[in-house]
Amino acid sequence: MSKRPPFDVIGKYRVEAMIGQGAMGVVYKGFDPDIERPVAIKMLHSHLVSSGDESSLLARFRQEAQAAARCLHTNIVTVFDYGVIDHSPYMVMEFVDGIDLRSFLRESVTLTFKQMMDLVIQVLEALDYAHRQGVVHRDIKPANILLLDSGQVKVTDFGVAKLDTSELTHVGDVIGTPSYMSPEALRGDIVDGRSDLYSAGIVLLELLSGDRPQKKGVNWDDADIAKAVQRSHRLPPSLDAEFTRLISRALSGDPSQRFATGQDFAVELKALTSPNQVYVPELNDLAATVLQSKQTSALRRPADGGVPTSGTSPSQVSLSPEISQILSQNLARFLGPMASHMIRATASQSVSLQDMIERLSKRIPSEDERREFLNSLNKTGVHAMHSDSLASGSGGSGAAGASVPRQPSLELSQESIQKLTQLLAYHVGPLASRIVRKSLQGARNLDELHQALAENIPGMPERSEFLSKVRSR
Repeated sequence: MSKRPPFDVIGKYRVEAMIGQGAMGVVYKGFDPDIERPVAIKMLHSHLVSSGDESSLLARFRQEAQAAARCLHTNIVTVFDYGVIDHSPYMVMEFVDGIDLRSFLRESVTLTFKQMMDLVIQVLEALDYAHRQGVVHRDIKPANILLLDSGQVKVTDFGVAKLDTSELTHVGDVIGTPSYMSPEALRGDIVDGRSDLYSAGIVLLELLSGDRPQKKGVNWDDADIAKAVQRSHRLPPSLDAEFTRLISRALSGDPSQRFATGQDFAVELKALTSPNQVYVPELNDLAATVLQSKQTSALRRPADGGVPTSGTSPSQVSLSPEISQILSQNLARFLGPMASHMIRATASQSVSLQDMIERLSKRIPSEDERREFLNSLNKTGVHAMHSDSLASGSGGSGAAGASVPRQPSLELSQESIQKLTQLLAYHVGPLASRIVRKSLQGARNLDELHQALAENIPGMPERSEFLSKVRSR
């Protein structure tokens, strides 16, 4: 739940809400006025900065910014800026509208075997890139893995990351989350990228078994791993032995016996996931499951922070089948089969049809494709059906189901109605027949009918073209 921040700006960035906090710092949602984009701003807690260990904390926070800034990768949260205000350092990052894997696992939504593999492989590709930049994350765990509505995964929080040139971390420093830490990290030894791969192996084992690992500080043996693997209801039984072998290697107590790189780990996962064929990620399927989880989470945690009332739904927009079909057909051109899932999830978060369309457009990553999507919707006339797309809650017609006398329908032959529909369909698409039927109810003559129909056409030139054609007939 977001909270109101104690100030309005940090540097040049407008502060909009508090979106999270931990032992070391707080994260705000902000806005960059220069390039007009949302950002996340992470700032150290003021009481820590004012403590006696100020120089060490400032150095570590700056190191985090440097570590993350090195990592320009699609599966790593990007750092844009760094600064200090009144001795309090802040870091400006990409704003990611996602759900962390820890929260995801707490919901009732489950991942298929392929979805789990697509998720973990993205984490491994992020780690492989970071390690090649000389950065060890040192705290890989579900809470630091973000799942986006697109099915993309992003690794975040390099707060304990170690640069290979840094002197801030010494032998004896134990940094990380014990359940996911490698044996050498728990001992306080100097660690390298293989420690991160150990943690990724724990995350994979947790996904497969459905249980959070409990053997922190103790080496996993093959029997323990086999039992955990066999508890999986989504792993094909034929792969039990192969995955036991793979995870045993990832969780070896001796770093030299583990995978040397994230790429090596990912290649073997791909081979087991797609035997005898090229591995192809199916991110649309993962995206649909993420959206379902976020919708479940919204039902449990209302925006006002209160306890959900039995029978209460956050859904604000109820779409008719016709409107849903129009939206799905247009969105599927850009987002594929996940479009229908995204439409249902977005409807639960929207307060109006226009708000919903704007939210859907933001799911399309390309600006040109986003514009094309909005233009294609304008041509369908979907905006004109706004009042019909909202649920009345009573099954009646009118703004609130009120009984309002209707004007007698204008009498036209079926041939005339069909011709009008064809002319209008050229401008607004498949909604034309519905618009014609609705407009007939209130029109007293042909001129009123033509004007009413023309109002559903976006753009004055197209309206004039339509009126010219219908009046010439």
